[in-house]
Amino acid sequence: MSPADDDFEAYLDLARELLAKGDDATDLAEASLACNRAIGLRPDDPDAWLLKCQLLSAQGDDAAALAAAEMAVRRAPRRAEAHYWRAAVLGDLGCFEEGLAAIDRAFRALAGEDGWLLEDLYYEKATMLDAMGRREAAIATYEAGLERCPGSAILRAGLEPLERPRPSLKVLRGGIG
Repeated sequence: MSPADDDFEAYLDLARELLAKGDDATDLAEASLACNRAIGLRPDDPDAWLLKCQLLSAQGDDAAALAAAEMAVRRAPRRAEAHYWRAAVLGDLGCFEEGLAAIDRAFRALAGEDGWLLEDLYYEKATMLDAMGRREAAIATYEAGLERCPGSAILRAGLEPLERPRPSLKVLRGGIG
């Protein structure tokens, strides 16, 4: 391994560590700087771009986060995680149709080592469907997710409010007379 490889991994590790600490603006700025250095060393590495996407999202810059996700997808078009992050940011931006298409690409790209991502894909898809007013499709997505991830607390928590009956509105007769 060359010194540049060591530096690349060290910068990514530092950025991940600082991101994991929380939402402190100083930590996020330092993490972003470390990630930028990693990208400078290996501009074609999708892991660095995915981390940059997460950092920008944590900093509330969804437009830049989407650009970073796009860079990751270009570098790893068959990687489920890249499509997932692109979908998540599109959802944050309210671009639900495009986000759903990205989630479907992520599902198609899932590989054996991507099992950890399954729960998040179902959750993201269901929340987008719900935001679009497609309640029945959201419920079906949560249920499908729970079939594949039966122990998922996040999928159960997302499904619970959708299973409750909607309150009915009563029309009041009368009025001003």
